[in-house]
Amino acid sequence: MLIEHPLKPIYDKNSIVLILGSFPSVKSREKQFYYSHPQNRFWNILSKVFDEKIGNNNNDKLRFY
Repeated sequence: MLIEHPLKPIYDKNSIVLILGSFPSVKSREKQFYYSHPQNRFWNILSKVFDEKIGNNNNDKLRFY
């Protein structure tokens, strides 16, 4: 059985870091965005590491990127 990754990669010509994870959770697939399960700490950790507020919606997360 062939399973394709449901989310497109997010990058551009200025990208220098690659973050790899496992297959997206059911909640992430439902929300069509990476690390979207409410219990996932990914975005909170990035917010703290970079000392920058990151909103909860997909557009806010893309702007952070």
